[in-house]
Amino acid sequence: MQNVHADDHPMLDYLSVSVGGFSNNTSANMRADGAVKDSGSRLDFSRDLGQGGTRTLPYLDVTWRPWDRHEVEFTYYHDSNDSSRYLNRTLEFNGDQLAVGAQLSSRFSLDAASAGYRYWAWIGDRGAFGVSVGLQAYRFSLKLSGNAFAATNNNEVSTSATRTARVSSDLPDPWIGVSYRYQATDWVRIVADAGAFKANVDQVDATLYNGRVGAEFYPWDHFGVITQYSFNRIDADVSRSQFRGDVDFKFKGFQLLLKLRF
Repeated sequence: MQNVHADDHPMLDYLSVSVGGFSNNTSANMRADGAVKDSGSRLDFSRDLGQGGTRTLPYLDVTWRPWDRHEVEFTYYHDSNDSSRYLNRTLEFNGDQLAVGAQLSSRFSLDAASAGYRYWAWIGDRGAFGVSVGLQAYRFSLKLSGNAFAATNNNEVSTSATRTARVSSDLPDPWIGVSYRYQATDWVRIVADAGAFKANVDQVDATLYNGRVGAEFYPWDHFGVITQYSFNRIDADVSRSQFRGDVDFKFKGFQLLLKLRF
């Protein structure tokens, strides 16, 4: 096989680097059990922690097609946020109890990376269809802390000591999917990808869905602008020593990227 360049197939690149912003809307819930399975309270990130909403995150995407039909891709983004919320119910979190009436502070961080391989099974004059496999890896941490308030026998309010609890884990999950590229005009390209899989990897039993659809605009041969919508969801039951429980994370939103290609 010999190396090829973008001119061989206008809808495919030999090498590309895209950077920009991901207007990410996070929707998540989690149960952290500690030592006793199913003992934790279900946490809604928006309702209980104030961690919902949309934030713009830096985003990186790199593709390399060393041979005619074979392509690899790497993506990465990072999110972290601090929030505070008045707790109106008692929570069991990783073996600790946070009582009703606490001013609850939370810090959430996430690193999301994917590495994939794509085989372009059909390549036409303007379109290409491929199948893909890869690994999506999330690393998250959540720290909760706050003063818990309780009532005495005389119905007077007393303050307990500050409680702090933290969980973190890696969530690796493979995926398989399909891809489509279409060169609508010399300067406009349509892109679409979708993938899903369910697997048990390293004590993480997870179901993953991902997808993106968008358009790439090329005012110059080697420079373009990407506008696309991305969706990722992982629903995982975890039985590791550092974190036992389950998580359901959804990340979705529009991406605006600048792309350099060859």
